[in-house]
Amino acid sequence: MTNLIVHPAGEEDELGQELSESERRRLLIDFNDTAAPYPGECLHELIAEQARRTPGTVAIEFEEERLTYAELEGRASQLAHHLLEIGVGAEVLVGICTTRSPEMVVGLLGILKAGGAYVPIDPAYPADRQAYMLSSSEAPVIVTQGALRDSLPASDAQIVCLDTDWPQIAQRPTTPPTVAADPEQLAYVIYTSGSTGKPKGVQISHRALVNFITTMRAKPGLVAEDVLVAVTTLSFDIAGLELYLPLTTGARVVIAPAAATEDPRALSALLERTQATIMQATPTTWRMLIDGGSAEVVSSECESECEAICDPVCELGTPCVMVKSAATSVSKSDRSA
Repeated sequence: MTNLIVHPAGEEDELGQELSESERRRLLIDFNDTAAPYPGECLHELIAEQARRTPGTVAIEFEEERLTYAELEGRASQLAHHLLEIGVGAEVLVGICTTRSPEMVVGLLGILKAGGAYVPIDPAYPADRQAYMLSSSEAPVIVTQGALRDSLPASDAQIVCLDTDWPQIAQRPTTPPTVAADPEQLAYVIYTSGSTGKPKGVQISHRALVNFITTMRAKPGLVAEDVLVAVTTLSFDIAGLELYLPLTTGARVVIAPAAATEDPRALSALLERTQATIMQATPTTWRMLIDGGSAEVVSSECESECEAICDPVCELGTPCVMVKSAATSVSKSDRSA
């Protein structure tokens, strides 16, 4: 390899001649031997199985509100029944625009249980970007909240409000609807930033999402005793890890209020109050915590430019990193949506 650096090969076959047989095998076979078993089920099925195992355990915490696994499963099923009645089915795209709240998670799981695929619409996005995403996806239904309804771009989509419409939705059964579930079906469509042109909708299947979640459950690992503080906006792809990894493991998700994600002291207080063991965030958020005088919430062992990372480190995929420590586990990610 040193020879290749000093005298770069001009042809691909010359590269092969410079490598020993063991080096070739390591590069071409061993490094690519990553096959591992994972469940051949849809994401919402895995969460439903966890709810049956630990129905009374707290699944979601937001400020003073808590939902157990059984309550989360029941509410998501009620929403799924309602969505099926208004035409949502296999791979029907459903826009979801909500504040950070337990209703957000109920909305996501309800869409999946109905067979649909969600399209996250950030309430903070400019109106023209929201309009483009809804027009491009042609979502016939939008799940939102009463306070956000009037701020949504005008469209022909049917609106379902998780708060003002809930008395009607609550009349539906709390048992899951009978819907064919195929891991190859879409789970969600997330739009890119559009930095190289117009935003593009990236389609993510249940199979791909479950594969990712299963891998992260094994390494760096998550157990039922963990508490993960979720700070990432739903329109950022890695948000799925924050929400679904704990919910398929029996752990607890603490949804950070929007204000806490921008206030270092509020976020620090939330981490301490909830006894968080895991949090992932962009380097900007970690820098906010450190510059705000809240660096004591993370380990003193440092790694990376954020100076807030402790071993062991597990690559999520460049440039995302997740870490887990005996005290507060943290992760950082800095990739565009």
